[in-house]
Amino acid sequence: MSLLHFGWFLGAGFGVQGWGDDSYGVGYDWKKPQVYQDAARVFEASGLDLLVIEDGVTVPDTYGGTAEVNLASARFVPKHDPLPLVPYLLGATSKLGIVPTLSASFYEPFTAARLLSTLQHFADGRLGFNVVTSGSDLAAQNYGLDKQIEHDLRYDRADEWIDVVRKLWRSWEPDAIVEDVAGGVFADFSKVHTIDHDGRFFKVRGPLTNAPLPEEPVMVQAGASGRGQAFAGKNSDVVLALASTPERMRAHRDSVRQAAADAGRSPDDIRVLFVVQPIVTANAEESASVRARRAELTTAAIDEALQSISYLSGVDFKQFDLDAPLPELTTNSNQGTLDNFVKSAPAGSTLREILQTRAKGDGLAVIGTPDEIADHLATLGEQVGGDGFLFTGHVHPANVHRTLDPLVPALRRRGVLRTELGDGGLRRNLLDF
Repeated sequence: MSLLHFGWFLGAGFGVQGWGDDSYGVGYDWKKPQVYQDAARVFEASGLDLLVIEDGVTVPDTYGGTAEVNLASARFVPKHDPLPLVPYLLGATSKLGIVPTLSASFYEPFTAARLLSTLQHFADGRLGFNVVTSGSDLAAQNYGLDKQIEHDLRYDRADEWIDVVRKLWRSWEPDAIVEDVAGGVFADFSKVHTIDHDGRFFKVRGPLTNAPLPEEPVMVQAGASGRGQAFAGKNSDVVLALASTPERMRAHRDSVRQAAADAGRSPDDIRVLFVVQPIVTANAEESASVRARRAELTTAAIDEALQSISYLSGVDFKQFDLDAPLPELTTNSNQGTLDNFVKSAPAGSTLREILQTRAKGDGLAVIGTPDEIADHLATLGEQVGGDGFLFTGHVHPANVHRTLDPLVPALRRRGVLRTELGDGGLRRNLLDF
């Protein structure tokens, strides 16, 4: 077995943790940093490379035209901005990569470059940033737009956005600060440059006000459409990916690596990490019980599942008959997410059958004993030729410990999870293997 990279994708963002869990709220306050700091310490001790923190900037009301289900189930809201949380997580750890999400659609390049540069100086090379292009019209309406711009055009804009951000980071040469006390020169003006960017979407003079970076933050991205994969291949260090079968995982990884080669990069510079949700059980009987319970699909469970995909895809799934095949669907929002949902069951499946397939563990969920899950992930890593996985779930302490306490030893026994992280920062850890 070969080592794989592992991380944690906090799909709830800096938001409610563990609503619906029997131990919800016991001993923690999700609005304060302590619960996230505790989880980050566990992730680091477990040998996980990075913690990715999702974010969103809207109260969703796509499902049935109301926010009722989202608010009742604490899905996607309420949510705080993840960037102020980052210094707390950096202070609680010394090796774990911390990756907040920010939107290239709504952060101006200068603002993003300045914020991320500041945090990277705190982080000593452990900072990443997850770039999204925010497909939601609801989000766009919070920033003065009626609708979000067209899907591929958002990626054209994001290409220029990251180019400007990186130009700003490089507007100070590495040795611009000389601190010559005797000569009375702190920084050499000849090594600080305007960027004078005048492009299709942005006009930015520069230079950045920050001190030069010893190392740029690691870029994470989750685009799954053809245009999204081209963007990731050109720009990303890590690709956060969703796929429901080994074949689709392999195809997605190969496509991203080819996009990197087409952009003149080495495919080996990118790590493609697939999101999985381990549900650890004690034995086969408990596994069967979990699958049966998830497959029951109560009205509440259906509503919660469909409001999630409605928000992420921008398609109102309330309008469809549960027992009829889905029509062909398109979206200007997250095309890859919609595609992964529809294709997680055989072609022609009804909406109910898609939900049942995913609930039984054929989507993101991996249900089994620690050894069964570890065997599955080790085999899947080999089949995909892959780089690793991002566990997903909230960071309520009960969930973190019931997942990682039994699973980490099982993964290490199979030689797929490292025993400790290196001291060189996130980028070096990702390139260790």
